[in-house]
Amino acid sequence: MAHARSLALRSAFLSGVGSCVISLAPVALADEPLADGLPAERGTADQVEVRPPLTGAIPVAPLGIPASPAAVDKVPGTGALGRWLGLPANSPWRLGGVWVGNGVEQLGGGSLNPGGLGLAQQFLLDFALDLDRSVGWQGASVWVQGLQINANKTAAKASGSLQGSNSLVAPDPLDRTELYTYGLSQFLFDQQVRLLVGKLAPSNDFANIVVPVDERFGSTYWIPGISSLTYTPLYAMPSLLGRLPGYPNSALGASLLVQPSAFNRDVYLKVGLFDGRGGAENVQTGLTAPSLAGPLFSIGEIGGSWSLGRLQKPGAASFGLWHQGGPLGCNGKGQSCTEASAAGGYLLAQQRLFDFRYPLDNSGISTFFQAGWSPSSTNLFTTSIGGGFTMFAPMRSRPRDSYGVGLAWARINERGPFGTFSNPAELMLQVYGQIHLVSNIYLTPSFTVLPRVGLKDATAPSTSALLQLVALF
Repeated sequence: MAHARSLALRSAFLSGVGSCVISLAPVALADEPLADGLPAERGTADQVEVRPPLTGAIPVAPLGIPASPAAVDKVPGTGALGRWLGLPANSPWRLGGVWVGNGVEQLGGGSLNPGGLGLAQQFLLDFALDLDRSVGWQGASVWVQGLQINANKTAAKASGSLQGSNSLVAPDPLDRTELYTYGLSQFLFDQQVRLLVGKLAPSNDFANIVVPVDERFGSTYWIPGISSLTYTPLYAMPSLLGRLPGYPNSALGASLLVQPSAFNRDVYLKVGLFDGRGGAENVQTGLTAPSLAGPLFSIGEIGGSWSLGRLQKPGAASFGLWHQGGPLGCNGKGQSCTEASAAGGYLLAQQRLFDFRYPLDNSGISTFFQAGWSPSSTNLFTTSIGGGFTMFAPMRSRPRDSYGVGLAWARINERGPFGTFSNPAELMLQVYGQIHLVSNIYLTPSFTVLPRVGLKDATAPSTSALLQLVALF
């Protein structure tokens, strides 16, 4: 029965997205060096948070592509679209992006309604200009991004997960087209300080465990993402869900990053202030006019990186605190409450554990850990813990494949908005394999099990299979 459903899932998914794959394939017909289009910070610093666009760097094949690129990549794709349309490789202009589509089949348990095959897709397009190379404005760049998301209710709700078992799914409305982010990036003081101003996706910068420690292009340890899990908690920590602006609800604001050269830029501090209407009033800020007139969301994070042992295996950890302006309300378990504001904290850590063929390539095993908490009576979740392992390129003959496992647990706030229809806690386990097909196209099958479902009306254990296609261009 499971085999038959798996075949049905593959057939339905591939027939549904085939036309999209055909339309994207001409953009990236060959394995191109990614020197001008890696998913990196906009700028020219070179340590924990940012990486230089090195000229003449050794080409590195992308390994570990995030399952939800719009939730991670500040500069999506490879830039191949611009080159295909005639932009020179050394042009200050860049045009690139990524398309992701998946199909989900509920194999057992979960929610009985809706049924059928779950379908979702994400399309992100990025257009950027390096002001330093174009007009001599040192350390500055500007960009604009467009985002389209489509998902049906089965993809969003069939598993019975409140944390989110499909990272492509957006909050209602499930179908949206929006001007996602735009802004100015400015480096100052010999690239020790970076200022971002505009309509931003703060979850790309803060509480982001997916971004790897070593982002320097050409490094043996360079990977686009620490994991390619397809569930939502990896990209949106449950204790921050609905609070921290980000995919798909960008928000007007600014952030400041400080990386002192006295510490070799291995230690950083970053702070941000953003439109907080999404966390206070449930406003879909990605679809509304930008504003700072309402409640504000503020956040600060401090972190550092290190290298262990003779092989200099990279690791990092960070700690953050956040504050959501109010007033805030809740309506859970038949009770209502209000509070003036909400606050919380989080902890992130990652470490390379083993190398398979160092220094020939970046194969090996890495681990990550994330934890968040909030005493707020209006939060969706009060506590969340997650972690996992990723195995990069275990087979020499498959240098761009990766495999991983992840676990996400969250305690649901009984007084919060989920309280009236939720269980006390949710536990989710997922395994996946990311398989390189051709050029910059990847196929990711994953299996998700919820021994404890979040939705009260769902049946445990919930088991689902997902098949996802990612195309970078």
